[in-house]
Amino acid sequence: MNIIVLFFFFQVITKDALRTEFPPFDLIVANIPYGISSPLIIKLIYGTIPFRSATLLLQKEFARRLLANPGDSEFNRLAVNVRLLADVEFVMDVSKRDFLPSPKVDSSVVIIRPKVNVPAVNLHQWRAFTRTCFNNKNKTLGATFKNKRKVLELMEFNNVSGLVGEQDDVCLFKEKIVGVLREGGFDDKRPSKLSIDELLHLLSLFNEVGVYFDHRGDVRKEDDRFEVDDIDD
Repeated sequence: MNIIVLFFFFQVITKDALRTEFPPFDLIVANIPYGISSPLIIKLIYGTIPFRSATLLLQKEFARRLLANPGDSEFNRLAVNVRLLADVEFVMDVSKRDFLPSPKVDSSVVIIRPKVNVPAVNLHQWRAFTRTCFNNKNKTLGATFKNKRKVLELMEFNNVSGLVGEQDDVCLFKEKIVGVLREGGFDDKRPSKLSIDELLHLLSLFNEVGVYFDHRGDVRKEDDRFEVDDIDD
């Protein structure tokens, strides 16, 4: 008869979860502080450590945002950024009355599973792009990208001119942006109603004409992930 003995070792780490580099892990089961739900999930999904799944207890309203689809009122940048790299499954709602003492809000359990195959997109570019698009998710993309302050900001990122702000440079760069939106059929579209594939297509159209949203430019590499200090959500 064969006897198999399994040894389990636990390491307790008492540190700031948002600033600490995690050791290798495979599964997460956690009731995390609701106030850090967004940055912690982004850290896990965009981090450098591959894992199988994360089962999390979240505030119910936050979970609804995470599970939202294009066109839903709750659809937002967080859902877009997470769903690019992971699938999110709703498990169950948990009433505040199930806790003692009772909190002020209801909760939900979700499972987050990283995707095996992810789009070949620069993740820094993607997150900077979605930050621009969802700054006001109910505005049309035309209104967002024609804003003079946004045009000047993108000019600086793209090193369009050594004299950023000159009227001719601003007009030419703005025409390039408007041209991409119109030719792609995105001028009157709202980001809250676009699928991830449509957003990826728009980003690629901008990159094709030399418009980038992050100073790292069009760098694509397998280790294009985020370290601890890169997390800003």
